Amino acid sequence: MKKRSGLGIEVFDRGIATILHHNKLTVPPNQRSYAWEESHVQTLFEDISAAIANRDETYFLGTIVLTQGSGDRLEVADGQQRLATSSILIAAIRDYLLETEGGAEEKSANVFTGNYLLEYDVKSGENTAKLHLNFEDNDFFFKRILLPPDEPERKVAVPTALSHERLESAAEIARAHVEKITSQFAKNERAKKLYEWIEFLQESAMVIEIRVPEEVDAFTMFETLNDRGLKASQTDILKNYLFKNAKERVGEIQIKWAAMNATIEAVGDNDLLLTYIRHYWTLLNGYTVERTLAAQVKERVNSKQQAVNMVVELDSYAADYTGILSPLEYMGWPQMDRKMRGYIYVITRILNIEQIRPLILAVIKKFEPNQAREAFKLLLSWSVRFLIAGSGGGGPLDRGYGQAAKEVMDGVIQNLSQLRDRIKSNIPRSDSEFKEKFSKCRVSANDLARYYLRSLELKRQGVDPDPELGGILDGEHTFNLEHIMPQRPSDGWPVDNETIQQLCKRLGNITLLNPAVNVRLGNQAFSEKKLAYAASPVLLTQEVSNYAVWGMSEIEERQKKLAELALEVWKL
Repeated sequence: MKKRSGLGIEVFDRGIATILHHNKLTVPPNQRSYAWEESHVQTLFEDISAAIANRDETYFLGTIVLTQGSGDRLEVADGQQRLATSSILIAAIRDYLLETEGGAEEKSANVFTGNYLLEYDVKSGENTAKLHLNFEDNDFFFKRILLPPDEPERKVAVPTALSHERLESAAEIARAHVEKITSQFAKNERAKKLYEWIEFLQESAMVIEIRVPEEVDAFTMFETLNDRGLKASQTDILKNYLFKNAKERVGEIQIKWAAMNATIEAVGDNDLLLTYIRHYWTLLNGYTVERTLAAQVKERVNSKQQAVNMVVELDSYAADYTGILSPLEYMGWPQMDRKMRGYIYVITRILNIEQIRPLILAVIKKFEPNQAREAFKLLLSWSVRFLIAGSGGGGPLDRGYGQAAKEVMDGVIQNLSQLRDRIKSNIPRSDSEFKEKFSKCRVSANDLARYYLRSLELKRQGVDPDPELGGILDGEHTFNLEHIMPQRPSDGWPVDNETIQQLCKRLGNITLLNPAVNVRLGNQAFSEKKLAYAASPVLLTQEVSNYAVWGMSEIEERQKKLAELALEVWKL
């Protein structure tokens, strides 16, 4: 079925293999590399298996957007992952027929190669891919997957990027799935069953193909798709817009974008890439929310040079951005000592405060080292206080940190005193409020509870000048979290489940213990546990042994004492 809009946009419903059969397709440079994880690939193959087993007439694979490219090729504006994974499955079927069935199925295998995978170019005398991936993936995809298994180049194709490893993994999953399909049938039936799969991909694995004419640019198309509820990736929208504006310099920024993407991809996924781009934009333009990011870029970046500048800057900032997520290992920032890196580590890795990253970057780039050290120490205290007594989410916190980051970059804020004045309206200022909230808090995240207790212990011991680092730099002590009242009822703890749910995660009910002792104690009665607590080198654990019994009043009393210490650890 075909429909045509007033803009000349054509809409078809057809099998995904039909699109591969009747078109030459290219993934343009503005598209990300192959990104499907093993779970995505496995789910697709299993869903198709179920549809075939149930004799479903159609299995819907979503929408694919094609635009006019150069020559006789169409560009894949949206749908690369599904098209590539379908090609991988067809290639696995072709390989099985050639390697397992031998000469008897060679003709059929060659038909599948010619229809869906490769096309012979009479001018060059070489095979070309029906589906070209982007510049990073295409050579590996062509050699490792599209070429028949007896081709020499197939055997020497080596993954050199994360996307190559994903393609390799998808190919292995496809091979295993074909083996699973055929293993259920007698040898003389196996090829026939694979033909049914090809037919299903051709006729019944349906997509809505949206073909956009040349005069409708892809950025506008993505915006239209989002308005219609067919969500495109924000990063794809931004990349497409920047590459379009770069014009003849697109090749230059294509390399920069790929380098930036590889840097971010080394520590995170496509969600982290979008977060990074938003934080970069916030750093230089002030607080920005995700839903308005593309619109703001479109409004302010509207020339070739501005597009090039933005991508060049994204590449240059990427290493420092990933550095704040692994500050103890990052080789940059020669001006920063290990203590400064420790503060950043606690904020970004233990407390996991995402909204503060632009401000951390700004301080790294603009503050003198001594001012930066004190700023990071203060940012750590602010972060703990927000988690305990304020809001650790977006809104005012995101806005306050974002605007402060821009002012640091602009030179409006040049030192710690000015930073404190700028942020003070967003910080829970009252010690009494922090103390009250700390005395009641429940902590479910083990890393967070361990950090709080380790910091409080160091303050209790009085020998570490920086207890707020939680001992992360000494690397000498490993402690398990011990729930004094255990997390489930037992003979030694005849407490109802409702009471346990109410109290067991209270910080006053958690302490630090040697791992071997922790395992041995299990759910023993408090009278037995307190003997082990008394022998612990951890002072806060020793003090638990002073209680005769353990219940709600004891937990509340201990947590109030911990809250007094907390005021001395995380100071304003």
